Amino acid sequence: MRILLSSIVILNAALAMAQGPSFTNRQQTSGLVGIVAGQTARLNALYPTAPAPILQPLCAVTLTIVDDQGKVLKSTSTPQLVAGRNASLELNADTDLPGSSRTEIYALAIGTQGCSLVTNLEIIDNATQKTLLVVGVPLTYPITLSTPAMSSR
Repeated sequence: MRILLSSIVILNAALAMAQGPSFTNRQQTSGLVGIVAGQTARLNALYPTAPAPILQPLCAVTLTIVDDQGKVLKSTSTPQLVAGRNASLELNADTDLPGSSRTEIYALAIGTQGCSLVTNLEIIDNATQKTLLVVGVPLTYPITLSTPAMSSR
């Protein structure tokens, strides 16, 4: 049994080395949502675990909230996110956007070293702490091109 387990671990390591490190950034982008006074936008990014015996590298994650004109409103980086953990970024309209009546925002989550993230953007009511809206943040880069089926007539 020990030999079988050792063989699996060695094979897994060999496959990982054969593929080489992946330094391609994976960007996820939400759609636009509006935020007003009394609300907070929270961008969540989970680095999920993989089934054993896969060894996962640490993941560098950058989370950014941007307005509809491309201006970065808030950003943070987590250089060593461990699998099974999450990172988050909050933008409070009361303190981070004072004097704004309504701001259209979107979120960017970038994971490096080939790590895949599970992300969402929440809009939370500051008074009740209830989540008003949850938006998924799908993978937008690298672009995966699919070839449409060809039909002959």
